[in-house]
This record gives sequence, C-alpha cells and structure tokens, in this order.
Amino acid sequence: MAKSIRSKWRRKMRNVKREKYGKKNLDQLKKILVKDDVTNMDSEMKELCTVKTATQIKEDKKAAKGDSEMDVDKKLNKKSLRDEHGTYPSWMNKRIIRNMQNRRNAKRIKEKIHGLKKLERNSVYDDWT
Repeated sequence: MAKSIRSKWRRKMRNVKREKYGKKNLDQLKKILVKDDVTNMDSEMKELCTVKTATQIKEDKKAAKGDSEMDVDKKLNKKSLRDEHGTYPSWMNKRIIRNMQNRRNAKRIKEKIHGLKKLERNSVYDDWT
C-alpha cells in the first residue's frame, strides 16, 4: 500500500526531520543529564526532579517486585489451565475454552473406542482357547 509519489516524499521528509531533531534532542538531553548541571539547578527544580543512578533504579524495581507479587488463591493446572473446581480463569477467551473442551472430549472418546476394541479382540481369543 502507500506507494504513491506523495507518500514516498512524505516518508522521506519525515526521516529527514527525525534525523535533524533527533540530534538536537539528544544534545539537549545530554546537557540536562550532565552532573554539573544537576548540582547547579535551582532549588525549585531540585524539588521537582530527582536524579538516580542505574543501580538505585534496579534496587527500587527489585523492592517493588517483592511488594507487588500477587497472592493467587486459585492454583491452576498447567496442562488444562483449570483450577481445583474445574473452572477456567476469567481472563481466558471463550473460543480457547471451547477448543480445549473439544480436545478433552475427543481424547475421552478415542480412549473409549480403543478400550472397546481391546475388549473385542480379547473376547475373540477367549473363544478360541
């Protein structure tokens, strides 16, 4: 789609803008993040923003992870994705639930048929003996 001359020109000009303003924005960010500029900030700016190192951010994430872990009462079976009562989770799509039920029913039917065939074979051999 979008192969007209006009769209090609617009795409080209967007790329030129991206390069031009990308360099400009990068320079501005570098100036802001330089430590000397951070220490010389106004008192109002110091109250508004805090500068953290990468290690501090990682530690904060680890601490937040420990606090926000969800306690799930329902234990789901990994294979069938059902809980101990046989219900599927609320986030699961109805179509997926239907497909899983159909697969489970097909397995049961197949096992039933194969089981009957085994019985028939054994009964035939029993008559011969």
